[in-house]
Amino acid sequence: MLKRFEDAGRRMLSKHILSRFQQDPVRAKIPDGVQLNRILLMRWDAIGDMMVSLPFFRKVRELFPEASTGIVVSRRNLPLLKYEEGFTAILYDSRPSVYLRSLFLARRFRPDVIVDTRMHYDSTTSFIYGVVSGAALRLSASNSDNRLPFSVRVPMPEGRHHNADLTRILLEGLGRTIDDSDLDREPRLSLEETEPADAFWRKNGLMLRNNSVGINVSARDPRHRWTDEKTGELCAKLISRGQTPVLLSAPSQRRKVIEIASLHSGTLVAPECPTILHAAALIKDFAIFVTPDTGLVHIAAAFGVPVIGLYCPNEQHLPLWHPWRVRHELIRTQTGRVEDITVQDVINGYQKLFEGSFSDF
Repeated sequence: MLKRFEDAGRRMLSKHILSRFQQDPVRAKIPDGVQLNRILLMRWDAIGDMMVSLPFFRKVRELFPEASTGIVVSRRNLPLLKYEEGFTAILYDSRPSVYLRSLFLARRFRPDVIVDTRMHYDSTTSFIYGVVSGAALRLSASNSDNRLPFSVRVPMPEGRHHNADLTRILLEGLGRTIDDSDLDREPRLSLEETEPADAFWRKNGLMLRNNSVGINVSARDPRHRWTDEKTGELCAKLISRGQTPVLLSAPSQRRKVIEIASLHSGTLVAPECPTILHAAALIKDFAIFVTPDTGLVHIAAAFGVPVIGLYCPNEQHLPLWHPWRVRHELIRTQTGRVEDITVQDVINGYQKLFEGSFSDF
């Protein structure tokens, strides 16, 4: 009910704005010589979206050192900015009180330009923030939609490309070339997150650090979840090969992984991860990470940890959200359900990674 109310409210607000809006001349990029003192980036979605975008947001901050850079964020991806310096975070939420407050904060931020990071369609939410904030320039990708009057439309390449590459192209519409050969990709961590991880490795043996196989059993989308029985069978097969599996889960599924580990001696259970940054502190020290299609894929990739990803056969989703620039194997079924992936499929992917026959974007 709340979601329908939110959608209806956004449509009404957008319609009201459009009825009074005069279309500006559309450009392919911000013209040379335009001074950008305040840049507002829209990234109010999932953790994976933020992880892919954050290295390029850092580049924007680096390329425009005199500008203030803001990011409109969701509750889910806000923790990734906990230790980031140089960004002003504005919390977006579907609750009317938080939504209206975020619009007020965007207005007070007074951006010169707002950037809609949805590459494949126009975001009504981003457009509303652009107009309410008073941004003189509203930047978006040129797409098949193009239904809203953004004043800068960045041309996008034809064909299928990873979202990271598209993000770079989009942000170059701000008028600066982005070198993505030396990206700072890792999420920022503090002792609050790394100390529990360090204690886990000390307790279970420091030789396991960088030599164990992390297995994530949690996924927000039910279609992306593997079965407990197959997770246990994978643990047994890894143990028979001399490997140590470490089970990682959301706090709500901790009892599940404890039960799986109790049935397969030699399986370790990662410490509870109250935040995504606690999970990142563990993932960075795995030799390989096995996970369904979640934001943790992109955290592992950011640390250079090889990924075995369990994916639905969604051609619209791939290759947009592959593990980017890291050794990986993608395991898919034709049924549309991750639960139908076999243990042998995962073992085959594991062998390919160790044998060097891997995919690398």
